Amino acid sequence: MNTKNKIIAFLTFMVAFFASCNDFEKINENPNDVSEDKVLPQWFLNGSIIEAQMNPEIAERVFVLEWNRSSRFNRGSGFTIGTDNNDWNTLYLGNGYAVKWLNLATKAIQSGEYKVAQGDDVLYPYFRNVIQMARIWRAFLNAQVADCFGPIPALDAFTGVPGTYDSQEAIYTYVLQELREAQAALDVSIDMSAMANEDAFFAGDVSKWIKYANSMRMRYAMRIINELPELAKTEFEDAASLSFISTAADMAGVQERGGWDALTGVMSRTWNAQPMSATFKNLVVGLGDEESFKNTYPDMPAEVAARIKNPRTYLGQYLYLHFPLNTNDPCAGFYFDGIPQYVDPRAPELFSIVGWDDGTIYPDNIGAASGVSSAVPLLNPNNTAETMITVDAVYTWDTWVAGLWDKLDGISSALVSTSNIYYPCMAKKYRQSDMKRVFFASWESYFLLAEAGVLGWTVPGTTQSNYEAGIAASFEYQGVSNLLSGYLTSTSYNRVGTSVSFTHTTEATPYSISYYDPYDKTTKSMTYTYPTNSIYKNGAYNNDQMTKIMTQKFIAQVPWLPDEAWSDHRRIGLPFFENQAVEIDYNPLNQVPLTVAQAKDCKLEFYPKRFRYPANIQTNNQEGYADALKLLGGPDLTTTSLWWNKTTTN
Repeated sequence: MNTKNKIIAFLTFMVAFFASCNDFEKINENPNDVSEDKVLPQWFLNGSIIEAQMNPEIAERVFVLEWNRSSRFNRGSGFTIGTDNNDWNTLYLGNGYAVKWLNLATKAIQSGEYKVAQGDDVLYPYFRNVIQMARIWRAFLNAQVADCFGPIPALDAFTGVPGTYDSQEAIYTYVLQELREAQAALDVSIDMSAMANEDAFFAGDVSKWIKYANSMRMRYAMRIINELPELAKTEFEDAASLSFISTAADMAGVQERGGWDALTGVMSRTWNAQPMSATFKNLVVGLGDEESFKNTYPDMPAEVAARIKNPRTYLGQYLYLHFPLNTNDPCAGFYFDGIPQYVDPRAPELFSIVGWDDGTIYPDNIGAASGVSSAVPLLNPNNTAETMITVDAVYTWDTWVAGLWDKLDGISSALVSTSNIYYPCMAKKYRQSDMKRVFFASWESYFLLAEAGVLGWTVPGTTQSNYEAGIAASFEYQGVSNLLSGYLTSTSYNRVGTSVSFTHTTEATPYSISYYDPYDKTTKSMTYTYPTNSIYKNGAYNNDQMTKIMTQKFIAQVPWLPDEAWSDHRRIGLPFFENQAVEIDYNPLNQVPLTVAQAKDCKLEFYPKRFRYPANIQTNNQEGYADALKLLGGPDLTTTSLWWNKTTTN
C-alpha cells in the first residue's frame, strides 16, 4: 500500500471511529474490530500529537484566554479573576479535543499491543517502541487534563472499559509509573526509520523520547512535592540520574504551519493581541544591567530612542484619578510613559514597543503603528463630557492590571480599551505559525534541577550551575546569548525585588524614586515599596534562591508553556502575582473572593485553581459528577484547590 492510500485508509477509519464516540464517560471501540492490517499504531500516536497542538478554535479559548491569563502571560480579566466559560470547558473536555487526543493515544497502545500479540513485531519490531511512546504521550495528556479540572477518568478510561473518576493522587502515581516503565522499555537498537514521517515530535528518535519521559518525570514529581514528598524525591532523583532534555536539539516541540487546522499556531488569531501583563512587566523591568532595547535595536530611530527612560529612578506618570489603586501591584496607579532603559534582554524579543513598527516584532493585528496617539484623552471624573488630561502613548512599553475598574474604566477607556494598541503585545514571530510549539525545553529541566538542589535532593550539577544553565538555554532560544555573562552577575532588582545573581540574596529595601504628576504638572518623589508575597514563606523573601529560580523559569516559559507556569504558581506561590483591580467587590460565586477591603492582601484564594467541569457531565452522569466532587474535596468552583496545591511549601 503506498503512502497516499495509507492516509486515505487511515482517514476513512478515523471518520468511522469518531462518528461512534460519545462523551468523556463512554467506552472505546475494541481495536480488534478494525482492519488491523490497514491501520498502523503510529498513525494513532501521530494523530494524537498533531491534534493536541490545538486548532484555532480551541487554542484561542483554552491556550490564550484561559491558560495565558491564569499564568499572567497576557493581560486580561476573565479567567484571571476566576471566571471560566462552560462552553469552552465543554469544547475542551469533549470528543473533538482532549477526549479525542486521549482516545488516539490509547488506540496507538492497543493497536501496537494487538500487532505484537499477532507476532507482527517479528517483521516490524518498531511496533514495540510505538507502544511505549504512546504511553509516554498519554501520561502527559492525562496530567494536563487533570491539572485543569481535577479528578478525571484516567486509569480505566480510553481502554475499552467504562471509565470511573480517579483521584489526582492516583492519577499522578499512575502517570509517574507509566513514564518510568515506558522509558525503560524503549529500545534504542530498533530501526525506527518507518517513523521518520509519523512522529511529529521526534521523527522516531527513541533516545529523545527517553529524555522527554525523564524530563516529564521530573516535572510531575515536583508537582506532587507538597502532598507526597517522599515519592516526589524518589521519582525525581531517579529521573535526574538518567538522560533528560538538556540541549536545544532535544526540545520537545511540534512544527506549526499556516491555515486553519491542528498545526496552525496557537497564538495566530489576528483579533487577539495578547497584551503584556503587569506580572510579566514587573518581573522583567529593572532585571539585569543591560540596556536591552538599545541592544536589540541598535539602529532604533532617534525619536524612539529619545523615549528611553531609567526605570530605577523614574516610575512614570501617576494617574491616581484614572488608574485603579485597589491592588497590591507595586506600580499601582502609574503609567510608564516611555521605554524602560533596563529590562530583561528577552523582553524586547517577546513584546512590542507601542507605536513603533520595527518590521519584525510589532504585531500586524493591533492596527497601524501610526494610529497610536501622542494625545490620548482621559476624561474628567466629574464631567465625562470633557478631557481632563492627555497622555502621550507613542513609543511606550507599559501595561497595567486588569480586573474590575468600575467607573475608572469609562473615564480611561481611550487608553486602556482601544483595540489593545496602547499595550506592548505578543511579538509577531510567535503569531505567524512558522515556529515550533514548545512542550518541553532544556531550560525547564535545568530549573527543575535547581529547585531540587535547593531542596537538598541528589541531582547532577550544583544548584547554581543548573540555575545558570536554565537561563543560558532561555537566552540561546531568544537569540540574546551575547548578553548572558553580564546578566548572570547582575545584582539589580526588578519591580518585585528580585535580582539575577544567584549568590546575591540581599533583600531589596524601599527607596526614593521620582514620578510625574500630570494633574498639577510637577515632578515629585515617593518611597517605592516592594510587594509582600504572603503565600510564599509568609512573605519573608523576594530574593532568595527559590524565588530567583521560579522567576527565571517563568520568564523562560513565556510564551509557550502557560499551563506549566500556572501550575508552578498554584504549587509554590512563585513568582509574585499581583491582585487584579478591585474597585468594586468581586462575586464569589463565579469570581475569586477579592473585596475592596482585601485588595492589597496576598492570599492563595485570590487566584483561580482549576476549570469547572462542563455542565453536561453533571446533567448526563450525576453519579459520576458526585464522585468527582468527592474526590476533588470541594465544590465545583474555580477557587477550589486541586489535591497537589492544597498546601504550600511555606
